[in-house]
Amino acid sequence: MKTLWLRKEGADELLLFFNGWGMDHRIAAYLLRESLASDFLPDFLLCYDYRTLESELQFMKEVSCYKSITVIAWSFGVWVAQQTELPAIERAIAINGTLHPVDAGLGIPPEVFQATLSAYSEENRHRFNRRMCGTGEALALFSTMQPDRETSDQLEELQRLQEYLLPGKLHEVAPWHYNHAIIGGRDLVFPARQQFAAWKGVPQTVIADMPHFPFFHFTNLQEILACCSK
Repeated sequence: MKTLWLRKEGADELLLFFNGWGMDHRIAAYLLRESLASDFLPDFLLCYDYRTLESELQFMKEVSCYKSITVIAWSFGVWVAQQTELPAIERAIAINGTLHPVDAGLGIPPEVFQATLSAYSEENRHRFNRRMCGTGEALALFSTMQPDRETSDQLEELQRLQEYLLPGKLHEVAPWHYNHAIIGGRDLVFPARQQFAAWKGVPQTVIADMPHFPFFHFTNLQEILACCSK
């Protein structure tokens, strides 16, 4: 797992953002830029590229210094965050993802995941992005922040994630829980029905017309955090 400090100003609060599969710093940089324009105060650390789930050397030491830590995780990052050693978490928000990322009832249907993995190519990467974004407007926004990564290393990341999810792999249960789940009603990657089932009993914000890519509907981090206050 790679990490990148996008804001490190000595704040008391840290916002940890676990990005989705295949991404880099660009979505997080966009969110931070829009958030700073609305008086965003916490420090901001990005986690991405899950070809390994091991944290970088100074990660735990650096994040342990904060009085308050909030996790926002999107897509596959929802599961990865719970596989990551973290200090005490004050609150955590899941967006269009579950703790069972490849599961017929609680995540991506296994046959859909396997089809994506088996046929992933430059052409199918563009098809996936269209499916992820849902509308031309959302796709146009995503195109301004799409990751500067090779198709081959995105495929490698997806292969590694499949290996981590194999039966018999032991994963420790994190000592914290998600406080809120944000669910897109038009998510074609993590279908809404599966998300509803996965987050039963957890407070939810449902946005009926939101696709898997949520950052057309949420333009800054404050809008995401506000969901916990509803």
